[in-house]
Amino acid sequence: MRFVVFLRLGLLLILAILTVEVRADLSAKQARKLITRMAGVELPISAVRVKRISSTSNSSAEATAEIHTIFRLATNTQGLWRVAELRVGQDRWEELVSVAASQTEMLFSACDGPHLRSGGPATELSTKRARCLIAAALGVQLPSDAVRIKTVSPLELPLASRPSAVVESLITAELRFARDKGGWVVAALRTGNRDWISPEALVAAANETKRKQARAEMDAMVRALVGFQTERQSYVASDSHAVLIDHLSPRFLSRVIRLDPWHEPYRYRGERSNFTLRSLGADRKENTVDDIVVSSPLTIDGQRP
Repeated sequence: MRFVVFLRLGLLLILAILTVEVRADLSAKQARKLITRMAGVELPISAVRVKRISSTSNSSAEATAEIHTIFRLATNTQGLWRVAELRVGQDRWEELVSVAASQTEMLFSACDGPHLRSGGPATELSTKRARCLIAAALGVQLPSDAVRIKTVSPLELPLASRPSAVVESLITAELRFARDKGGWVVAALRTGNRDWISPEALVAAANETKRKQARAEMDAMVRALVGFQTERQSYVASDSHAVLIDHLSPRFLSRVIRLDPWHEPYRYRGERSNFTLRSLGADRKENTVDDIVVSSPLTIDGQRP
């Protein structure tokens, strides 16, 4: 009888061990590491604090995390403060991409009132205004602990025509994780009342916005090149984009454009009778499918406009 009892206890112990091994629940440490590398970001481990984590099945989990996030805010052409960029790594900044830009701008407008001014100069960014703007960008309705401001520091940029500031904040986000053959991954995230969105969709939206921006910048440079060629009877003969800009700006090109939206130099190869202007695209590699190319006779991505 005693043997049967021990046998049952042994079987229960084995089943318990097997159950733990099969579930392999996502740990807070694993979740924290995944969050610091999602959607191409590179954050220090210390930037993420997992507040809650739970497994919803053998292959899925959910978590709430507080993320130390750094934004750059700047004034627009009307002198109004807006959220401009998010720091995604050491010396790496990305413009914020909104899936509902017009709606977000309406929310931003609620942060423009004089009641959010600081006690200093009128152009100074206050902590209250910074919190209001970041909350609007993330879909967080204030008052809420989901957006907390640590510091607001004026940013002195050489040759900058408008004020800007760096804002350190603590942002609460909800995340969903999924486990496939390769292990656990961040499947989706959301802040405030925003819809769930996958990191891949965020990256795709950002890259599409950047492609449009690159095309617009390249179009401006091409118009400047055509103006240069009309006046000088020759395109700029050089293999250097920097030399190209030096020839075009400011007479033919009103602003200096050196880096594409992926923070890589544009590529230029020109002779007296022809030229090729290129952005390397999201993969930052030349002669791949995502290159954006304008050449003479004028074509865009290999096709005539």
